Amino acid sequence: MRTTKQRLHVRLAPDIVEKIQTIANEKHVSQTDAITEAIDHYFAERDEKYVVFQNMISELMDEKFAALQEKLHRIQVTGNVIDRDTKILLEFMNHYYLINEFNDLITTEKYKTNGMQQAEDLIQKRIHKHRQKKLDYEKRKAQKHQESEA
Repeated sequence: MRTTKQRLHVRLAPDIVEKIQTIANEKHVSQTDAITEAIDHYFAERDEKYVVFQNMISELMDEKFAALQEKLHRIQVTGNVIDRDTKILLEFMNHYYLINEFNDLITTEKYKTNGMQQAEDLIQKRIHKHRQKKLDYEKRKAQKHQESEA
């Protein structure tokens, strides 16, 4: 089955006409077939470049996703430990409340013992210390990154 061709009139620079004639002579085809082959080659190469570009982006995203996935896993493990510890404390408090036959609950908003205040202060200091360590680590990491770029 033969495809029908459409006539197209174009004006080309003389050096382009020479290049078309050279391709046609080298390939032993007509100038029309040489132009067709050149255009087909252009689109094939363009598609190939697109695939290469797409693969590069995919690899970069996989790399970043792996790092993110590791951090999410650590957060999940930490969350599981906190959840377990919280459930243990709730069971303990329920038992303690039952054994001592308390009728009412006094919240820390109503009364805060010295022990509770000490515990809150200790936790606040730990949080501040961990935050400072994280900031120092990020600062060192940024400095190393800047030194490697220089």
